[in-house]
Amino acid sequence: MKISGVIPVYQEEGCLAASVQEVGEMLEGLAPGEWELVLVNDGSADGTGRLIDQLAADDGRIRGAHHVENQGKGAAIRTGVALTTGELVFFSDADLSTPVNTLQVFMSKMSSDVDIVVGNRKSREATIELEQPWIRVQLGLGFTWLANLVTGLSIDDYTCGFKIFRGDAARKIFGELDTARWCFDVEVLARAVRDGLTIVQTPVIWHHVEDTRVRVARDVLQSFVELIAIRRKLGRVPKADRK
Repeated sequence: MKISGVIPVYQEEGCLAASVQEVGEMLEGLAPGEWELVLVNDGSADGTGRLIDQLAADDGRIRGAHHVENQGKGAAIRTGVALTTGELVFFSDADLSTPVNTLQVFMSKMSSDVDIVVGNRKSREATIELEQPWIRVQLGLGFTWLANLVTGLSIDDYTCGFKIFRGDAARKIFGELDTARWCFDVEVLARAVRDGLTIVQTPVIWHHVEDTRVRVARDVLQSFVELIAIRRKLGRVPKADRK
């Protein structure tokens, strides 16, 4: 079974090479010779783009894609997923805040009746090695409550940056994705449930990595606007369709 990984990358020149090596070693152990890794440079202004091109030149299983301007994490993953060919597709943050060996656990959950496995940092079984600042935790809880209210879903953790999909499902859902930034996970999972797909939530190990690019007031407002747009496009998930 071929495994495809997608890593959205923005200003990650410092950690990317080590992360790619770690992910590649894990993939080779799980699927020797049957994997690919797509790195999507989302308009970085540092040396990230050049580094991606070098990593791709050094290993034919690694592919690079570039956005000229920053479009958002959802847009970067959408670009990457469209380039995948694997029977399974996962995505991970470049800083590996969820360790890459999570992939093995998630793959074990992908039974014949499971289409998507999502990381859940809110589970009692999750291991939080370094917690987010208090205000970020509270905003996250509020976002989850509001997203569930708006969509009719029942998801504990939309924004954990580690998810795995059946390949065909991933390419279909991301091909239809309109939300480019903070709420893309909400639209992805809402579309998945509307398509009759089964989602499993799984506790993860997680380590907060500070991101100085986050602007709380701006990002909260944009998230609210995106949630309203998702509701207008998709409505609420009918109760009978909820997983």
